[in-house]
Amino acid sequence: MTRAGHIGRITSECKQIFPSNEGDTVRKARRINALVGSVAGVTALAASALVGAVPANAAETISGGGASFPYPWIQACASDFNASQNNFTIQYTSTGSGTGKSNFTKGVFDYAQTDSKYSSGEPSFGWEYIPNIGGAVTFPINLKNKKTGRTLGSSIQLKQTTLAKILGGNIKMWNDKEILRSNSRIAASIPATPITVSYRSDNSGTSNNTLQYLNSWAPSIFSKVQDDFSTAFPGGKPPANSIAGKGNAGVMANVIATDGAIGYVDLGDSKGYPSARVQNAMGEFVAPSSASASKNLANQTNVAANGLVSLNYKVKAKGAYPVAIFSYLLARTDGKGPNGLGVRQFADYLLQKCGPQRASSLGYVPVGGKVLAKAKTLVNNIK
Repeated sequence: MTRAGHIGRITSECKQIFPSNEGDTVRKARRINALVGSVAGVTALAASALVGAVPANAAETISGGGASFPYPWIQACASDFNASQNNFTIQYTSTGSGTGKSNFTKGVFDYAQTDSKYSSGEPSFGWEYIPNIGGAVTFPINLKNKKTGRTLGSSIQLKQTTLAKILGGNIKMWNDKEILRSNSRIAASIPATPITVSYRSDNSGTSNNTLQYLNSWAPSIFSKVQDDFSTAFPGGKPPANSIAGKGNAGVMANVIATDGAIGYVDLGDSKGYPSARVQNAMGEFVAPSSASASKNLANQTNVAANGLVSLNYKVKAKGAYPVAIFSYLLARTDGKGPNGLGVRQFADYLLQKCGPQRASSLGYVPVGGKVLAKAKTLVNNIK
């Protein structure tokens, strides 16, 4: 019953207690005492309802987004972090590195994640890059053995310059002599299938890192390093044998749907799909994995004061997969942005707890060595 209903009932009861002919004083007193108790109960009920309606201190929402490369890992980490405390609620939207950087500059995101540095539009406030996770860029291939129909993707071995020629549209058939020379063991099984290059249509750190690698080995083919792959092709436009996809998921979908396709996505998004073995500086053809990427990243020590790591794509390490990358958290250091404490706590959680615990199982590489030491220092600057 509502409070108004209770009061109406009490008023009616009072009229019954004091009719003009009532004479039993004791009975009147008992009825009055009962009504007093009823009023007290209503008052207590109303008070308790008001107390229940006052919310406890709600967790502050911390909005972030950016690179799709670390998205599965950050989502898992955010879920764990949110469940472990009540002060902050971490959100992350996979927008691509380009949008992540732009939204961080505009203040749309409290923090962001990027796989590439700013080429323009840097924030006017104090900020820094924090390398917090590593991984590999893989080259998934949809190609079948012409005799058995079984997949050949994970058996294909590609030299650095051969990979550049394929992605640049210079090599257009899988049975090209240059490919066959690096794959003598399976050459008879490689079909005369046209190559289709699947690339990212959006601005992407994955594209940027792929272009960095290609540029380091074949600058005459890929002369530009940028987030936009579509204008980085030789001649500034996609070749006729190419197809665009939105995000890593779009690139992967094109590869799966197209016979003879090759693309570039991170190890987590390739999800075990047959991918090329790429030649490293030791001359080895190495398959992508967390372990082989880790052997590469463990030898990357050129860390700038702002956190950026200058990758050496010709590092000589046995068993190292050559196309490995770092992803970076973008965070404010000026103390004027929202939720600086929450961003710092989440950044520390990613680096020191969720990285070691979650990275490998999701296809990533936890940060270590000199890069980790620098990253820890940078986390302490977040305000």
